[in-house]
Amino acid sequence: MARYMLDPFDELKRIEDRISRLFEELPEAAGAPAEGSTQMPYVDVVDRGNDIVVTADMPGVDKKDIKINIRGDMLDISAERRAELEKKEKGYLRHERSYSRYFRSIRLPAAVDRNNAKASFNNGVLEVTLPKTEKTETSSIPVS
Repeated sequence: MARYMLDPFDELKRIEDRISRLFEELPEAAGAPAEGSTQMPYVDVVDRGNDIVVTADMPGVDKKDIKINIRGDMLDISAERRAELEKKEKGYLRHERSYSRYFRSIRLPAAVDRNNAKASFNNGVLEVTLPKTEKTETSSIPVS
């Protein structure tokens, strides 16, 4: 009589495979973000000698809805995209709204001068130029 050894991880692997297949069938997997979702914009971080330049793709965003913050050695970029469509056709009125959010937090590769940073937004592309500086923030810890 042959003995069959049951491996408990086999069933977990089968469940994981089924869940992965389900997610592949969702519209988000095909590139359409879910309504009200937070998306991570694609970014490029380039060292241009005296500056760190960060570009982020944020199509459909109005520049007044973009917020840029620096905290420590992190650059935070966030934005909201809202769209409304009102279409009147014979016999009915259709009014649709959509909303999504962009957020990306990027660790900066060098210390930057926050006071002289510049940002521009053109055709859905945000460009943030951060002049490099010598790190002058120091703190001492007293020994007791």
